[in-house]
Amino acid sequence: MRVVSSIEMARIETLAYSDGVNAEKYMLNAAIGVFQILIKLIKEKKLPQKITVIAGKGNNAGDALVVAKYLLKKGYDVKIFQLFPIDEASKLLKKQYDNFIKENGKVIFVKNIDDLAFEDGGENENECKKNTFILDAILGTGFKGELTGFLLDVVNKINEKSKELNLKVISIDIPSGLNGNTGKATPIAIRSDITIYLGLAKIGFFINDGPNYIGNLIYVDFGLDEKYKRLAKIKLEYMDKINLKNLLPKIDKKRHKYEAGFVIGIAGSEGMYGAAKLSSLAALRSGSGIVKMITQKEVPSSFYELVNFVIDFENIEDILAIISKADSVFVGPGLGRDEKVENFLFKILPKINKKTILDADSLFHLANNLKMILPKDSVLTPHKNEMKRLLKIEKEIGDEELIEKTKKFSEEKNVIIVLKGYPTIIFHPKKDPLTILGGDPGLASAGTGDVLTGMIASFASQRLDLYNASVLAVNMHFKAAEIATKEKTSYSLIATDVIEYLPKAFKFVLNN
Repeated sequence: MRVVSSIEMARIETLAYSDGVNAEKYMLNAAIGVFQILIKLIKEKKLPQKITVIAGKGNNAGDALVVAKYLLKKGYDVKIFQLFPIDEASKLLKKQYDNFIKENGKVIFVKNIDDLAFEDGGENENECKKNTFILDAILGTGFKGELTGFLLDVVNKINEKSKELNLKVISIDIPSGLNGNTGKATPIAIRSDITIYLGLAKIGFFINDGPNYIGNLIYVDFGLDEKYKRLAKIKLEYMDKINLKNLLPKIDKKRHKYEAGFVIGIAGSEGMYGAAKLSSLAALRSGSGIVKMITQKEVPSSFYELVNFVIDFENIEDILAIISKADSVFVGPGLGRDEKVENFLFKILPKINKKTILDADSLFHLANNLKMILPKDSVLTPHKNEMKRLLKIEKEIGDEELIEKTKKFSEEKNVIIVLKGYPTIIFHPKKDPLTILGGDPGLASAGTGDVLTGMIASFASQRLDLYNASVLAVNMHFKAAEIATKEKTSYSLIATDVIEYLPKAFKFVLNN
């Protein structure tokens, strides 16, 4: 799915209008799509059958009123809070308002903040919790300013009441108050559980404040012709839907352990062997047949499945001889930051001719010496601060600038970069950056990045190219975390939990 700025989305829609496309047709198409999604959510996710629409004065609200009319005709209880007089509304909104009223729809004009009453005139709050969800149609993707006064009060009240009464909030196209170009919420936006976005995803979903407000994303095609989409200047690509089962490495029933995927790890040092063990165990749990760890001292209390070679880093040729038999290599978790390690990396990395994943301390040393020649087939897995260090950025910069600079770095170094975080963005020197949502806040825990490194190395060892190995690993890492937190909660998730729940993540993918 292509990702564009709100400005770019408006530009290509204007091109369509100039070619004679009817704006109302787009509105009706969008409304049908949103309506169908809401019906599905009501039935499959046990969403309440009472709908409260909060409407602004633009075409975003027009979409919502068409949806409200369809819901009304289906027998659902629909109530609209109209925040502005209809004479201030867009032409299309006025028309849809009239159509809704003709169906005996209920509209409450909100003159002050107290008129916005989700308890419905004294209705029992427990009943309200069971029977209501909010459809946000206040501000669309054209909003660029700062929420103040009445609208700020409205957004604050929706956020407070939805939390207090456990009301689900669904936004049409974008959470009201979020800037679709910058991802900034100044000072706040609607905190949506679901954003039903129209046409193309907006860059503001994925940068700066955006991920905190959008909830889950669901796509609606409102009929914009593909030729206009192709004219759009792309910021990112968004991984909307994919069949992960098709990405999983194929299993040969006759294989032996070396054919199942042979991974070498160069990682671990005194006091930091845990990181190396996490990467190794994650590689095995992700399907690799064997993992051999190269360290300068013996790994204490290692798990049975790990093979440990103790080799001084001065013996580069001995290490390369072992690597030559492997399918993939990961370098860096817990490796250490002393000068000897940096000199070792400077000498050995140009000689590695296997798919290589560079993480943690290897990135630290690379940032110290960007003249290092990297293996031809490399993935770097930095989090944002590590990426800023690689880019020599010391000041605060916005996410969009970081994305642009990381893309350039990927192209110049000819490497894939997995920029870890929420969302995670994968950069390829010859592709648009790919953003992936998912996982859980509990992944902000020591060692989870080491787990991801082992997973990428594992899938690479099982004959996937590094890009697909990275895409699959990020998704499976997220899925394992999501499953784990259903039992462990976000507070208690740790890196070993992600590994423990990988079998359930694989089972989920195989059964869906």
